[in-house]
This record gives sequence, structure tokens and C-alpha cells, in this order.
Amino acid sequence: MDVEIRSACPDDAACLAALSIQVWLNTYLIGGGIRRGIADYVLSEFSPAHFEALIANPARRLLLLEDEGHLLGYALLKLDSACQGCDFPTVEVDRLYLLESHTGQGLGRRLLDAARRWARLQPGQPRLWLTVWHGNARAIGFYRRVGMAVHGETYFELEGARHLNYVMLDPAPVGAALQAANV
Repeated sequence: MDVEIRSACPDDAACLAALSIQVWLNTYLIGGGIRRGIADYVLSEFSPAHFEALIANPARRLLLLEDEGHLLGYALLKLDSACQGCDFPTVEVDRLYLLESHTGQGLGRRLLDAARRWARLQPGQPRLWLTVWHGNARAIGFYRRVGMAVHGETYFELEGARHLNYVMLDPAPVGAALQAANV
């Protein structure tokens, strides 16, 4: 598969919204149907207008994964979101979404690697961090395979319920570990 990773532009907003709704519902509606609160959340959080605002926001970066112009996945990076308990620069991977039909092909790794490369080009060479729902064993396994480790816990709140999420953190770059040892 000859995929391309590029930055999002305003014309991508509708495709980003559609992909996001599909991935979110497939991930989080395990054994349940759609209630009004879930519908309201999904339709506001994943609207084309919301993505247009994210694309225009200089504190956000959207990296798209495409195959011949077809959106397969994306990474949403937040530059202004610090990881609690970290005394070094960080960038949050707010979302790493990939169509279910394209998992297991190394595409998520390619997208995360592109996010890592982009982060290394930023001032202070920040490390990536993210939150992942504790019930998403496949995603947790993926992040562990690519070198991330559980750093802490947080909660996602929806409809008055708190949902446990793990905070996962990229390891320190090898060069940074060597520099710290020599100080």
C-alpha cells in the first residue's frame, strides 16, 4: 500500500468528521446502543465545523494518512497540553484514529512515527503523551509495542460517568538519556 502522510487542510474537515464518528462509535459502543448524550457528544465533537476550527488552530496539528486520496486515519496533536508530572516538553496525541479495516498493517505505527518526527522538530524536542481508555486492550498493546509506557491515570467524563483512561508516555530519546547521564 502506497500511503501518504500530510498535514490537514480545511477541505479535509468532512472526511475527518466521518472517519472520527465511525472509529469512536466502533471503539466505545461495546455492547450498548446510542443514547441522546452519546449522539450529542459525537455530533458536536466530530462535526466538520469542529475540524475546520482544529485545522485553523496554531496549537493543533493534524496529520492525515491517505491512500490515493482516501482518508485512512489521522493523528491530532495538541501543542499546548502539558503532561502532568513531566518536567520536560511534551506534545499530546489527542487522537490517533485508524479505520478498523486498515488495522494490523503497520499504518498506525507509521502515523505515530510521523507524529514523533514532527515533535522532534519543535523547540525542546518534546516527547509524545496520550490517554487511552483502560478497556481498549488492543490500543494499549499497540502503544506498548511502539515503546510507550503507562505514566498515570486520568478520567474521561461523559453523561455524568467517569471512564478510566491511562496516561501513556513516549520514552526519552536515546540521545537525551545519554546527555542526562553525562551531566
